Amino acid sequence: MTDDRDPRLQALFADARAELDGEEFVTRVIAKTRKPKQFVIAGLATIALIMAAAAWLFTLPILGISQVVATALTTTLIDLGEGWLAWVLLPVNNIASVLALCIKALRMIHQKVRGASYLG
Repeated sequence: MTDDRDPRLQALFADARAELDGEEFVTRVIAKTRKPKQFVIAGLATIALIMAAAAWLFTLPILGISQVVATALTTTLIDLGEGWLAWVLLPVNNIASVLALCIKALRMIHQKVRGASYLG
């Protein structure tokens, strides 16, 4: 029998089969993954601190604006007194309900126009 294997290829594959030290390999992999992980954690902590500072700074102005908007939207349209009719019409007797109905109507019109087929 003849040996058809090239000795140079045999030497090349023998070098590639060299065993790696398991602990050294694991140590290198952990070292390479630890640095990006710490970078992400530091970035998230920084973002959280910035968001907490922004929330602390803007809480009072946003609260004031929301109170003004709530007061404006709940303004009654027609003064109906204190009777049962006032209680029945209370949910629709304010600016917010009129605004909501207008937005709903505009949305329905938009959907009708968008869904219309002009191909006769």
